[in-house]
Amino acid sequence: MTQNSRIENEKKSFVIIPGRDMGLLAAEDLRHLADIAHDYEVPAVKITGAQRIAFLGVAESRLGALNKDLGLPATMPHDRGKIHYVQSCPGNRWCKFGISDSPAMGKKVAALHFNRPLPYKVKVGISGCTICCCESWVRDVGLIRGRSGWKLIFGGNAAAAPRIGDVIADGLNDREAIDLIEKCLAVYSEQAGKNIRSARFIEQFGSEKFRKSVLQ
Repeated sequence: MTQNSRIENEKKSFVIIPGRDMGLLAAEDLRHLADIAHDYEVPAVKITGAQRIAFLGVAESRLGALNKDLGLPATMPHDRGKIHYVQSCPGNRWCKFGISDSPAMGKKVAALHFNRPLPYKVKVGISGCTICCCESWVRDVGLIRGRSGWKLIFGGNAAAAPRIGDVIADGLNDREAIDLIEKCLAVYSEQAGKNIRSARFIEQFGSEKFRKSVLQ
């Protein structure tokens, strides 16, 4: 999933964020990004909390050419029918604690698209074991892999009013987890007001009522 956003600061510079595959980069990706950062004299490059790469302080006059070299359109507004972003740990291929292929699961979740706009941004954290490196308990949607399957968390938030998400179900296989995420976000879309984050929605709607709505 490729995303691009720009943030204008007091110095009239911009941030370019080329999205990457759950934060995984091959050597050629690093070389390409390093070459572009050098050629465009990017003052700073940052790995964001969303596992994306930010080019900081790019002059507005160079924004169009830089986007072109990154293979991005000049502007790309966020699709409100899609999840805002998905974080994933390295999974069982790269981590000795991993139980499942978290990046592969992340791709499946990131590919979800809904027929109606989501009420507000939805952030997903997928952790391949109970150590929970992707902070799944405080994401709008969280998956944590245990020995019996995926635990699905909904309604978490890590902002000014933090909230530990609710356990919706446990022991899910990949297909069951994807299906239940779709149900959770469908109910959220149908019942929540515009610009209401999932944590605030669950507080208003009720945890048990929500759980019954998606598990019936």
